[in-house]
Amino acid sequence: MDEWQSDRLDLDAYLERIGVTGDLPVSPATLTRVNRAHALSLPFENLDVVLGRGVDVDLDAIQAKLVRGGRGGYCYEQNLLYGAAVERLGFTVTRLIARTDLDAPRPRPRTHMTLLVHLDGGTYLTDVGFGNDGPTEPVPLVDGAEVVQSGTRYRVTREPAPGRWLLARHRVDHWFPLYRFTDEPHHQVDVVVANHFISTHPRSPFVGRVYLGRITDDWRLNLNDRVLTLVRPDGAEERSEVTDAEVPALLRERFGLRLSAEDTAKIVAALP
Repeated sequence: MDEWQSDRLDLDAYLERIGVTGDLPVSPATLTRVNRAHALSLPFENLDVVLGRGVDVDLDAIQAKLVRGGRGGYCYEQNLLYGAAVERLGFTVTRLIARTDLDAPRPRPRTHMTLLVHLDGGTYLTDVGFGNDGPTEPVPLVDGAEVVQSGTRYRVTREPAPGRWLLARHRVDHWFPLYRFTDEPHHQVDVVVANHFISTHPRSPFVGRVYLGRITDDWRLNLNDRVLTLVRPDGAEERSEVTDAEVPALLRERFGLRLSAEDTAKIVAALP
């Protein structure tokens, strides 16, 4: 039995959702195409946590929400969906759980889901669930590999511990660590446990606040409670504070979310 439920994915509906058509051979070009299309099509969001519903990481629930429901999700939902899709396309996938907040005064638990995809020509780190800070295309899993994606530079480095890697993003004049991971495969039950912490624990970064992200070719947009930040590829940043009256159109038009009037009102009420 496939613990990741990839056989239950409606692949045609998924590809339609991200706007991908045509032949999709197993190749680096196809992986890049699907990775980027997903990253630019499905917003990052934690609204079910805000609404008190929790987050279901069963693939059927994820499809109902992200593919058919006009919604986005956070890392587990995004990468479980994407991982199932590329697996169905014929790629070999390893699911991982990484450690974020590397500058925190004390270690935080492993809570970020990411993926490795293995091809004859090498292995790639591929991740559609890190919000606005994350890469939009695969990154070769090669020590010191640097790539520029959507105006942002990323680097993967091997660390002294066996099988341990670090993904970093370049900002202004220094490298900012995003997350650390090992190449040890994780299981569905690991995702269930990590998701429970992230969706319920008071110390989770997604409990007690509204957090949204959207990436396009022209900008990266983020809403952190009432603070709306738009960053362009050249690094230019625009920041503003949104009012209650602006939220419904913002969710619908800028973040591309399909929400009921009742849910939208609850989200507005949850803002500080």
